[in-house]
Amino acid sequence: MRHLRIVFLADRIIQGDEVFPDEFYDPETFRRCAAQWGGPENVLILRNATVADGGLEERLEYLLINRAEIVALGLGGMSVSGVEGLRP
Repeated sequence: MRHLRIVFLADRIIQGDEVFPDEFYDPETFRRCAAQWGGPENVLILRNATVADGGLEERLEYLLINRAEIVALGLGGMSVSGVEGLRP
């Protein structure tokens, strides 16, 4: 089941599909992150992640995030509407 996640991390907004550890192609990297971050429950894996920092966007196939660093976590999608979103 696909879970679209929106994460607020420092000054960045990150959006991607949350995947389970058994769906991640590199179990050794997951194990190392889990060991470093205090356990597997502290690792959020996003597939097809978009990292937005101001007006710049970066796309990553996979992104592992330490859940302790997350400011907020959302479900669903984000959109900007109206004139407010167009102001520099």
